[in-house]
Formats: sequence, structure tokens, C-alpha cells
Amino acid sequence: MTTKVVNVIKYISLSTFVFLAIISCEKPIDNIGVNLVNNNNFNSNSITTEVVTTNENIEKVPTKSSAQQFLLGVYNDSEFGKLKASIITQLTPPTIGEFYTYGSNTKIDSVLVSIPYQATKIDNYSDGKPQFSIDSVIGNTDNEFKLSIYELKTFLNSLDPNDPSKAQVYYSDKVFDKESTALYSGNFKINPNDTVSYIKRYMPDGVTVFDIDTLKQTTVTPSINIPLDENQIKQLFVDTAGTSEFESVDDFQHTFRGLYIEADELANPNSHIVSLDLTKASMTIYYSDDENETEVEDLNGNGVKGEQGVRVKHAHVFTFGTVKSNYFDRDYTTSKQSGTDRLYIQGAAGSMATIDILGSEDIAAIKAKNWLVTDASLYLYVDQNASSNIAPYQLFLYNYDDNEQIRDMMSEGITSLGGTLELDADGNPYRYVFKITDYISEFLKSTDPSPVKLGLKVYNSTDLPVNYLDTKVKDYSWNPKGVVLYGNDPSFQDKRARLEISYSEINN
Repeated sequence: MTTKVVNVIKYISLSTFVFLAIISCEKPIDNIGVNLVNNNNFNSNSITTEVVTTNENIEKVPTKSSAQQFLLGVYNDSEFGKLKASIITQLTPPTIGEFYTYGSNTKIDSVLVSIPYQATKIDNYSDGKPQFSIDSVIGNTDNEFKLSIYELKTFLNSLDPNDPSKAQVYYSDKVFDKESTALYSGNFKINPNDTVSYIKRYMPDGVTVFDIDTLKQTTVTPSINIPLDENQIKQLFVDTAGTSEFESVDDFQHTFRGLYIEADELANPNSHIVSLDLTKASMTIYYSDDENETEVEDLNGNGVKGEQGVRVKHAHVFTFGTVKSNYFDRDYTTSKQSGTDRLYIQGAAGSMATIDILGSEDIAAIKAKNWLVTDASLYLYVDQNASSNIAPYQLFLYNYDDNEQIRDMMSEGITSLGGTLELDADGNPYRYVFKITDYISEFLKSTDPSPVKLGLKVYNSTDLPVNYLDTKVKDYSWNPKGVVLYGNDPSFQDKRARLEISYSEINN
């Protein structure tokens, strides 16, 4: 409503200016501006109002979204504590039934779990090889964490068993069962140069190498490439080929329920977490078998199989299935998240804040003033003394009481609403500012006794509404970044959380 009033005023002012410009052409130059409207009827002013802020831990979040972002790794922070993120996923077989075979004299050459990084190409080496930086990673990338892959023993339902008309939702605190023996276990850290894999192809003896494949993705990008235990894979996938386990995708996923990709800390827990897009992730079984090369004619001129055999290379690619989940193991014992003087905002089922605006003002008196609000800005300042350096680029503000978008999001959009990180003159994180002009204007004209409580959290792309009817805020959260903000304590002076309202009113 405020935006419409302001636009009307702008339109009237522009029309008046054009009219005066036209008639001024018939007057002497020294008379221009003499008859301009006196604006002393309007008084512009501003007030600073207090807000009440509180911290709140987020116990769990749903871990499947259209964005398909999943976290993997270990991150430890003295401000936010420790977060371990593991991935759970189904596998989808490349084919089923009679077409899923491995031939004769089969030898598994290699089994690789491959997960492409989200990466940016930044330069070329002198030898022409591409160089990348890994996107969406926080922490110390020089420190390793323990990475293990197990056979998943919990069946992943695509539908809610209690209401099959709805999709099953897995939350970040869900504990999954896994096989006791790992398919892989070792130390790991991200490698932005891991763009090529080499697969040795073996003869039936498993010793003699007859070829080496050089594998590159169609679009060169670094990937996580983890080799799995070939003997276990042979028992699970090769020895059971042709059985009822592979008659359908459903049969397969009930038998082999998926992979549990687990991250754990090593002696130094100050490692890193990376966000991964799993849409192109897969497990590939590379194998070779014997096949006849040609046909020869018998004495009657009929074609028959020849005796000469050749070694042929194959691969079965199992993509990550439709149902996936993240398990977040959080430990706050080393965290500084206590008291009410600071606000701790972190994603990935971390922590958020609630904000009561106009907390110390006489709301009834303000409503009676009939102000024309021209700007309402919520200021939140970064505690630059905090040890954490993982401030997110953007925070998100919403109606906490009803879990809905605030008016400014629906009327103006995320760009006008704001919440992006501002830096100081030295390039350090400084503050976040939200423009909530429409929301404040509507509240002051309403009969509501008090404003709704606002929620503040780390922004995710799924927070954006898809249309005007999409007012509910989704609670997906996969961004592990976090920031420490000053609360509403008056001792913080100009760094305290506050709301500033600019307005105009008619002079009587």
C-alpha cells in the first residue's frame, strides 16, 4: 500500500513539474520558481525503535529438496560447535531382468563412486590442464576427515507409510542402519584437480593388464572418486545377477538398499564440509569378460561361433536414486552459543533468531499518528570480534508466527527486501539490512494489537516463493555457513539490532 501512495505522489509531482515548465516558457526567466507549491504542509522525520531478539536452535530440517544439495564432511567452530554431515542414498540399476549380465570369465576391474564437485574454472596450468576452485565449501581444506562408505541397511521409502498419498520426508536427525564392514574407508580431503580416472582392464587371472582406460567427464570438472571393495561388490552385484533381486528396480532397491557415505572426524577435527549436487552422482562397476570375435563357416556353409575369443570392456552405471537424505550430527559442547547478547545464525539445522519489532514503543500511540511510512529498515550488525569467519552472503527474514513470507517479499521481491552481507571499508563482514517498509505500513494501518514475530535464518534458494500463492516458507536448509550478530542490548550502542522508520505527516 505504501508503494502505491508513494507512486501517486511521484506521479502528481511529475505532472505539476511538467505543467509549470510549460507555462514558465511565457514568463521572464527571473520569475521561474516564484509560484512553486509550499511543501511546509508536510513534516518528514524518523524514529529509531528497539527490537527484542532471541536465539533458537534448529533441531532438524527436511533433507530432500528440488535443489538437490547435500553436505558431506566435518566442520568444527568455537562459535557454532561441530557439525558432521553424511549422505544416504538409494541406487538405481542401469538395467534389470535378463539384460543385467556379466558374461563369462568376468573380472571386476574397478568400482568407483563418483560425485562431481560444484566447481569454477579459474585458470589453466602451463601444460594446458584446467584448474578449478571448489564452490560451496567451508573450513580448513588442508585438513582431512575420515570418509567411509557402507551398504545401507535401512529401506528408503519414497512414500509415507502412514499416508501413501504423500511423499516420505526424511529429516536431518534420522539415524540410519548400515552394514558393519565398510566398502571403503580412508582419509579424505577435497581435490580440485581430480578430473581424470584411470581404469586398469584385466585378463581373467586378475593380474595381467590388457588395457588402461582414461576416463574424463564430457564437461571436464573435478569429482570425488572413491574405489569400493571389489570382492564385496562381486558378491552383491555380480554373483546375484540373473536372480530375483534384479527382476525389477523395486526388487533391487529392497535387496540392496543403498549407500551410506559417512564423514567422521580424525585427530584434528578442524576439517571442512562441502555442498554437493547429487544429480550426476553414480556408482560404476567396470568389468571385462570374454566374447567370441567372429563367425566361421562350417562344411555346409553355415555360420557358427569361432573358437577365437577376445577380452571386452564393459561398465554398469548405477545412478544415485530418487530418495536421498543427509544425516547431521551436531555437537554444541564446544560452542559459545549461550546468553542473549549475541545472535547465532547458522544453516544446516543449526540456529536462527527471532525478532520482535517495535518492542519498546507505545504501539497504540504510533498507530494513532497516521504516518505515511517512506522507509523502514531493520539493521543487524556482525560481531567482528567473533572467531568464526564463515558469514553467509545472505540472510532471510520471514513471518515466524505463521511461517509465511512477509509482505515486502511478495510485493517487492528478495532484492528489495535485502539481507545481503555488507562489508566495511577493510572488506570485513559488517552488517545486514532488511527493508520492511510495506510490512510496517500495513501493520500501522491494521487493527492488529502487535506485529508478528519475525524469524531470521540463513538464506537458501528454496526460500523464494514460486508464485503469489506460494506464501508458506519452506524449512529446507543445507547452507552450513553462519554468522554472529549483535543483539538488542543497549550497551552495543550503534551496533545494536534496531528498526529505523522514516515517515511523513501532515502539519495541522
